[in-house]
Amino acid sequence: MASTEDKAASKESPSSWKDSIYNPRTGELLGRTAGSWALILLFYLVFYCFLAGMFALTMWVMLLTLDDYVPKYRDRIPSPGQCMSMYLRICLT
Repeated sequence: MASTEDKAASKESPSSWKDSIYNPRTGELLGRTAGSWALILLFYLVFYCFLAGMFALTMWVMLLTLDDYVPKYRDRIPSPGQCMSMYLRICLT
């Protein structure tokens, strides 16, 4: 059987649920004050700005290594037949 304390707790649960989202007595939203939310947002703003800056810096350094006129990697060798003939000469001799 439920005691009077359990009945009182069950009556308070809807109001405590509402208070967990917004508590008008303390001014808390989801258990945090406005100052606490501001500090969290400030931290994440600084953190993501740092990540974006680090990404931009690495891209800038990578682009400094590239030449505008000469490709870094070439997928074809200058004379492919010559390499094959040299390979055949080595294998046949």
